[in-house]
Amino acid sequence: MVRLVLFFGLFVPLLTACSSGKTALHQGNFDLAVKKASHRLNQPRGLFKRGYETAPQVLKEAFRHAYNQHQTVIRRLSSAAPTDPNQPATFRWETVFEEYVHLQTLTDNARRGFVRQCPACAEWLAAYPASYVDRQNEVRELAAADRYQAAEQAFAYREENRLAAKEAYQHYQKALNWVPNYRQARAQSEAVLPFAILRIVVDPLHPTREISTRENRKLQQLIFQRVERNPKPSPFVLLYLPTEQAGDGFPIHQAVQMQVTGYLPFAENTFSSSTTIYSNQAYKVGEKKINDSTKVDIMEKVSGTLTTHRLEIRAGLDLRMWAVDTQTGNVLWEEPLGENRHWVTEWETFSGDDRALNGNLLKRADPFPPSRWQLYDSMRDELADDVARRLRSKYARE
Repeated sequence: MVRLVLFFGLFVPLLTACSSGKTALHQGNFDLAVKKASHRLNQPRGLFKRGYETAPQVLKEAFRHAYNQHQTVIRRLSSAAPTDPNQPATFRWETVFEEYVHLQTLTDNARRGFVRQCPACAEWLAAYPASYVDRQNEVRELAAADRYQAAEQAFAYREENRLAAKEAYQHYQKALNWVPNYRQARAQSEAVLPFAILRIVVDPLHPTREISTRENRKLQQLIFQRVERNPKPSPFVLLYLPTEQAGDGFPIHQAVQMQVTGYLPFAENTFSSSTTIYSNQAYKVGEKKINDSTKVDIMEKVSGTLTTHRLEIRAGLDLRMWAVDTQTGNVLWEEPLGENRHWVTEWETFSGDDRALNGNLLKRADPFPPSRWQLYDSMRDELADDVARRLRSKYARE
């Protein structure tokens, strides 16, 4: 039985590895069919020669279909009319470049298929290009030109529209990705970047009746430290603290404001519940006479009352955070933040026959409950971290 299992364990991977790509060919997945057929030809014939005889034909047919498929897309996009300046750019040359990458991969896969086992494949493959590097380089220039043109159009609106400036910067950068040092893309991207940045001031905490002025200042100090320590939410966002020179001559777009809205300092509650428990075995609890002469033991399970006590301590600290548009005064977004603490300890007391405990020990209370200030410090520190994290996540996509 063990040998049979081992045989099938080896047989199934063998069949899988011997696929000639015929199924992928029939499904119209021509690139995959070429890859599978090539892989099969580079393997030993195997015990059953499964797929080996059909692999050359699959390779040839799948390659022809895949090549024509990619070339059709390339011709269609290359001959398309330039994008209307009033319409969103399509960046067609980037898709053309991807098609040439697919063609290069297709050709490389096909050539690997006849290195050792299919010399005849070289005859028909010789009619196709062996390398598309030159075409890729040509298309890179065209793709960079598309991006540069889109960047220049957006650049014109940089002073009045921050998002247009951001769009221009991104297009310049993509042009540089296609062709390093393309025209004036680097200088233009540096020039437009300051206009693309969203500038936000984090204001001091508003006064509150929930905590003292001293604690409010301490919380504010911790929040500012966390914000300063955290990375920028985005390359296009700058957060300014009250101690910093804000704007550098550029307008401030938003002001983030905060206020402590609730504080539950130390709510303590104690609960208890009792239950009667019994011993697992019977014990002698007395004697009785039978027929006025014979004494017998009275055997019963002993019992007692087990009382479970529970002490709960709760605390909470809540803060409201919102952002204001500095031009209109409108609230752009608002979010509540809060930290809560819940500390619990339990202990047991018992009255009755100790044998009812069946050897179990009573629970003991935690002798070190948190103080009011321990809970507050923990919540305050975590709340400062919450604010910094929320600001980072809120503006991460700007």
